[in-house]
Amino acid sequence: MAVRRDEHAEPEDRSDWREHAACRDEHSALFFPPLQFERRELRLVRERVAKAVCVSCPVTDHCLEYAIVWREPHGVWGGMNEVERRRLVEMRSLDGPSDRLL
Repeated sequence: MAVRRDEHAEPEDRSDWREHAACRDEHSALFFPPLQFERRELRLVRERVAKAVCVSCPVTDHCLEYAIVWREPHGVWGGMNEVERRRLVEMRSLDGPSDRLL
């Protein structure tokens, strides 16, 4: 029997968060910069579209924590680009230790 899940419910097993990601069926080029130069205007549009996918994602927090823990250097993870993640890490270090998802 199939069990219906609330589309915004957090998965019970944190290790399978990728299976529940809203971006799993999207093209990775939306979330990561191209290998060649990308104009600022195009990057902003690409990131805005990627972040819109993240808004509806039930595992955004897990995704963001993954990117922070593994120090992902590029791309939109958990609704934040690399600069935003770096700022978040800096703010967290100023605030002191706290519980994280991972």
